Amino acid sequence: MEVERYLSQVAVREIFPSGQKIIESSSIVVVGMGGTGSAIAEMMARMGIRKITIVDDDTIEVSNLNRQALYKENDIGLKKVDVAKVELLKINNDVEVNAIDQRLTHYNAEEILSEGDIILDGTDNYNARGVMNGASFKLKKPWIFTAVEGTVGYVKAIIPGKTSCLSCFGYPDQGEGISCTVQGVIPSAVRAISSLAVTVALKVLMERESSGDLVYMDVWKPTLETLPIPRNEGCKVCGENKFARG
Repeated sequence: MEVERYLSQVAVREIFPSGQKIIESSSIVVVGMGGTGSAIAEMMARMGIRKITIVDDDTIEVSNLNRQALYKENDIGLKKVDVAKVELLKINNDVEVNAIDQRLTHYNAEEILSEGDIILDGTDNYNARGVMNGASFKLKKPWIFTAVEGTVGYVKAIIPGKTSCLSCFGYPDQGEGISCTVQGVIPSAVRAISSLAVTVALKVLMERESSGDLVYMDVWKPTLETLPIPRNEGCKVCGENKFARG
């Protein structure tokens, strides 16, 4: 990898000196290549992550273009993962990009998610997040929950065996959710939450994140709050020492 490319981030004391080596040796899986997912993948490619696996079965629509920065007007009708792979390699050809044109399900999740050291949520529905939550527990891999609506968003690190999981605080694990065109979302909220998710993921990879607090951000007010989410021993996914029993 070109040393000059990463000089500005390596100079950051939280990363220098070993952080960049961790970044360049790590792999991630980004599930969903919409607003947050495409922004997360783009930032990770620019930072020099070793391998990015992108997962989505959607095609690009005109309504995506206001917040999904990897895509352009002439990409409308094309597969998101195909376009995203080309664009990510244009940004950084040293990064390996694996494009999977599938919807994440209970049937393929463990095989797909095992590709990364950490999983990042770029989805917009409860079903996919429920699948990630359960599969990450079985694989013993951390994942980063993200959600954005209107002007607000949420980020939470979920580290099996250390933090609470998504089910611990009663988050739904079934349902398609509400589309961005219905509930509304502004691009600045998408970018802010994506940036926060990338930062939290880096902290997990560097073993500097263990709280699993839920971070709430409203870019309009603006406000930033952290809410402690303790592990629920009665949780159907991670409770009752299930992790220890494997």
